[in-house]
Amino acid sequence: MRPVSGYRIVKLVNGSHSVHSLAEGETFHPVVGPLTEADALYVRQLDLVARARDCMGRGETFVVWDIGLGAAANPATFLRALETSPCDVEIVSFDHTLEPLRFALSQAEYLPYLAGFEEPLRALVKDRRICFGGAGQRICWSVWERDFPGLVRGADAEAWPKPHAIMFDAFSPAKNPAMWTEPVFQRIFELLDPKRPCALPTYSRSTLLRVTLLLAGFFVGIGAPIGEKEETTIAANTLELIGRPLGCAWLDRARRSSSAEPLWSPDYRQAPLSKQSWERLRTHPQFAACPGLGSVQP
Repeated sequence: MRPVSGYRIVKLVNGSHSVHSLAEGETFHPVVGPLTEADALYVRQLDLVARARDCMGRGETFVVWDIGLGAAANPATFLRALETSPCDVEIVSFDHTLEPLRFALSQAEYLPYLAGFEEPLRALVKDRRICFGGAGQRICWSVWERDFPGLVRGADAEAWPKPHAIMFDAFSPAKNPAMWTEPVFQRIFELLDPKRPCALPTYSRSTLLRVTLLLAGFFVGIGAPIGEKEETTIAANTLELIGRPLGCAWLDRARRSSSAEPLWSPDYRQAPLSKQSWERLRTHPQFAACPGLGSVQP
């Protein structure tokens, strides 16, 4: 279809449609489409609806950080799953541009996850914060249109509501390495409330990403499958939220991997673990029960 504003609608192999960025050469949710991916990776895996209801029962607002708003598939799919469930939800979205969302709204007939949310999303684009709901629901949604790696390091980040869940959906490390550095994930971890369990799933299963999350302070495990991907990655600030934590066999594979060293700066490259990273990784509390392993190659 004819591109508009640097984006176009593409039809995926399963018949669903998604948004493709011409500048980045990447398609949002390319494996199984936006609705199916968002539902499997975030809504069902994190049991978001039940957790939001539980928070409501405790008189607590359920907070979600949506890092990589894109065309809004992830938060819209969550809100659709809530339906008429009583809830008090705060969504904080981040993206360096709102152009994909503007484009998606102009092509909403191809993107069924947007149905019913067109007006709230247009208001979000215009006002940057909206609140809506009814029948026991209160939903507030704000968006930061800024460069996230710079924003998360600033003073504004200290005032963000502490999340119960994080939807992390940036373009791939090869195309957008600044979003996948160890300092970015370490800062996210620092901003969490250690008394509030929080999980962060994402679509990648790379060793580099998993090492990065572990060195940033998270516990890390195998995430839900999506389409042809047999596994993804889930991280959390408590091991109790990880159903299938990475174990000793994975740790040994990471030690021998040629692409395991985190990105310390926004320059994409692949490299084996450094000695310093290996020492930090093998002493992570997640691997306390692992037998002694050798060193990495010099």
